[in-house]
Amino acid sequence: MRKSFFLFFQCLLFSQNWTPFHSYELNKFNNFEIEYQIADDRAREVINFNPDRNYLTHEVIGYLPYWEYDQYPNLNYDLLTQINFFSAELDQYGDIVNDHNWENLYLVEFAQARGVKVKLCATLFGQESLGILLNNYFYRQNAINNLLNLVMSVGADGVDIDFELLPTNQRDNLVLFMEELSFIFHLNMDDPIITMATPAIDWSNAWDYNALAEITDGLFIMGYNYFYSGSSTAGPVSPLGGYYYDIEYSVNDYIAKTNGQLEKLILGLPYYGYDWPVSSSIINSATIGYGSTRTYSEASLMSNEYGYNWDMPSNSFWIQYLSNSWQQCWYDDSLSLSLKYQFAIEKNIQGVGIWALGYDQGSDKLWGAINDQFNPILVGDLNLDREINIQDVIIIINEIMNLAPYNPSADFNSDYMINILDILGIINMILND
Repeated sequence: MRKSFFLFFQCLLFSQNWTPFHSYELNKFNNFEIEYQIADDRAREVINFNPDRNYLTHEVIGYLPYWEYDQYPNLNYDLLTQINFFSAELDQYGDIVNDHNWENLYLVEFAQARGVKVKLCATLFGQESLGILLNNYFYRQNAINNLLNLVMSVGADGVDIDFELLPTNQRDNLVLFMEELSFIFHLNMDDPIITMATPAIDWSNAWDYNALAEITDGLFIMGYNYFYSGSSTAGPVSPLGGYYYDIEYSVNDYIAKTNGQLEKLILGLPYYGYDWPVSSSIINSATIGYGSTRTYSEASLMSNEYGYNWDMPSNSFWIQYLSNSWQQCWYDDSLSLSLKYQFAIEKNIQGVGIWALGYDQGSDKLWGAINDQFNPILVGDLNLDREINIQDVIIIINEIMNLAPYNPSADFNSDYMINILDILGIINMILND
């Protein structure tokens, strides 16, 4: 496979210098101020929504970082099943140091009214801090109780745990923490949803994927940052093919290490890319500085200005342009994401995820990719309940009796009339189902 040996040696450095992207982003926006009330007031003015939303074939889970909070009224809730609000920041003693206005947000009520579950994401990054928290019973209980109180205070649906840079010696203690958390949450809530953000590659065997999958409702595989800001060459953030370490490697690794718990695996994918200064215009050129993040909306604008290239081996887009030096920006578009969604479907896993909601600035293209893959139209399902039954027959009868507007999808024989032949057509479909 292309560059597999090169990437293998690069990954020896990668595991030492790599920074988890969620941590990088949280630090980047540490002092970012958001007008929560303005966003909530705008959301309260949104009254048009379909309470009888379509049901997606798989889970679609998106992280909503607090710095993108003003985007939540614009999301397509018909194409989401869960939102993880990012985040409630823990310290090593289990105290909440910043919940980013969680208890005052209108988000939970707004999303739940549209059929989307909302979970609070809890974050703690770094070996030392995680070691202190996980190694102490009282600190673990403090964290669990604080998170439970926050979730219950607003009637949210559960919690997502995002602990990164886990030390190897805390492997068993993380399992213990999740067992304790699951017990307390289930004791106090009806059917809470408990998920975790987990690494694309477990470099030091610190994660007991099998035990964690059994305890939780899902492991959100962070299928991005394979190439990162400090990479020695430019390359795809989320490759599907072309490299030894890629999405296929990660998903297969999880399947093997969880003993095939497919229903617990979620493939997280990026709505961002990196823009590196490089030594030349040639694909995968050596970087001459750190890469800067580009959200999908930013990269899309760049592609309009400079054009773009398709890297077939990795199923990724990349842009080359000349600034003070040559630059290469690698990112995912609707096509590359669609291929990765198809991969998740073929692997029969629970679903897919997004980092991060708002990074597309409401692009119809990215929502369209989700719709095409996870909201297929079932021919004959006129009331969009994912079944072909007597209710659909009644709709056609109402069409014939002029009790409902003309519905082209009810014209099964395409003769531009709704009549008895269409009723016979749908009855035939029901009998042959």
